[in-house]
Amino acid sequence: MTMRGYIFQKNKLLTTVMVVMTVLHTAAQAMVALMISWIIDTINEIIFTGDTSPIASIAILCVVFAVFVGIVVFSSMYLQGLWIKKIMLKLKNSLFHGMLHQPMDTYQNCNSAVNLTLLTQSVGTFEENYLKNSIKIFESAFSIVMAVVLLFTINPMVAIISIVSMCIPTLLPQLFGKKMAHCQETVVKKTTDYTGKVKDALTGYEVLKTYHAELQNEAICQDQADAMESSKLKMTATNAMVYSVANFSSVIVQLFIMLLAGIFAVRGLISLGNILAVVNLTSMVVSPAFEISGQITQLKSTQPIVNQMLTLLNISDASAPMSEVKRSLVLDNVTFSYSDTPVLAHASAQFEQGKKYAIIGKSGSGKSTLLKLLAGYYNDFDGNILVDGQADMQCDCAVIHQNVFLFDDTIRNNITLHGDYTDAQVQEAVYAAGLDEVVADLPEGLETNVSENGARFSGGERQRIAIARALLHRKSLLLVDEATSALDAENAAKIEDSILSLKGITCIAVTHKSDPKILARYDQVLRMENGMLSPERKIF
Repeated sequence: MTMRGYIFQKNKLLTTVMVVMTVLHTAAQAMVALMISWIIDTINEIIFTGDTSPIASIAILCVVFAVFVGIVVFSSMYLQGLWIKKIMLKLKNSLFHGMLHQPMDTYQNCNSAVNLTLLTQSVGTFEENYLKNSIKIFESAFSIVMAVVLLFTINPMVAIISIVSMCIPTLLPQLFGKKMAHCQETVVKKTTDYTGKVKDALTGYEVLKTYHAELQNEAICQDQADAMESSKLKMTATNAMVYSVANFSSVIVQLFIMLLAGIFAVRGLISLGNILAVVNLTSMVVSPAFEISGQITQLKSTQPIVNQMLTLLNISDASAPMSEVKRSLVLDNVTFSYSDTPVLAHASAQFEQGKKYAIIGKSGSGKSTLLKLLAGYYNDFDGNILVDGQADMQCDCAVIHQNVFLFDDTIRNNITLHGDYTDAQVQEAVYAAGLDEVVADLPEGLETNVSENGARFSGGERQRIAIARALLHRKSLLLVDEATSALDAENAAKIEDSILSLKGITCIAVTHKSDPKILARYDQVLRMENGMLSPERKIF
């Protein structure tokens, strides 16, 4: 899909109507030049004959024409604004959709600052330099065509000279096309770098405060800000160079044609009114020719942004069908590597529905990677993952991470994720997750705002919210990735007890703790070693 194809496909009717009104707008501007020429010639004739009777008719015609032009101009500008609004709204929604539906490995390999910059800043550049310039280029091109046709009706020689002359301000700025594209690409990169550093600083605020590293980080962000603004200045300077070259040639051409029209009038080849018409129509040729060159250069400069957008717009929603684990989940000879680093090597295991499994092993042995494969994060592995004996299926599961993410919203919305659930269903999930006492102690109950990333709750309370979320969404498979590693012994024991007490839920938990009493409650303990899974002997 191309960007032009995307724009037209999503807005066929509105685009057509907007183009028609833009044509009428440009045509009306050209007709003004002829109207002025006709009025001057008519007044000149009135002065010569002394007959003032046509003045009333001229006045009425001028008023009617002015009203028509006003309506056309308003309609054209309004439709252009509506067209841009519709496209930008759909584009932003489509880009966000693409970000959320891209493969997990693609998302994780992409710096989040790139996506933030695209949605907050690059889309603005796209609107100004691509969408608005597309309209301006069309207006300029049609203005040139319309004016040239009318110039031919006045004097073919003037028309031909205008066509030849407009090539000068049109072609000169094209020499800067590649430089403009490079400047725009640099601006996008520097803006992304700056956004990333600011995001890191704000996310790592506590670390900076603890080690008193504020000044050093300020200096880093200042350097990035300076680089970003310098790239913008270079872009502005290049733009200024393009427009100054085009403007210089445009002024020379217009003065030359005005002088030529005067010579033609002296020789009786055109009338006095036609002189003004030639001047106005020539302006509609040369000025747009001057503008269109810069507009095309700016439009081409957005290509890096367009390429980034098209990558997201072309992301397919197709994925493996989701399936609930009803009988078993089987790892059959699964091998997986990160780039050239092997993680799993012919790993095999069978997890039966409703049972609890613990995965233990050294740090970096591949335990968390195993859970990500089961959750469908990665598809580029060898072997099979079978859901109830079926390959090419993705198990419908919930994942509880070590660091639970909570949205800056209410407890209810963090549990329901804005899904349509009854109060009874929510309360049941809250009770099953052991969160009921916490909610009962809050004045606003489930409507309490958790603050950014759940800052007002302890680690154990955040884990319980995550468990309630999984239970409410009826996930029969729960993948737990060292959820208790950052908790104290008491809270860790409570969370593990809550998970192990869940009825009818298959649980596969990665744990770094080897408390014999806790491990004894699992139906099976598997050890991850050398990329393979093997049952652990029950010596606990």
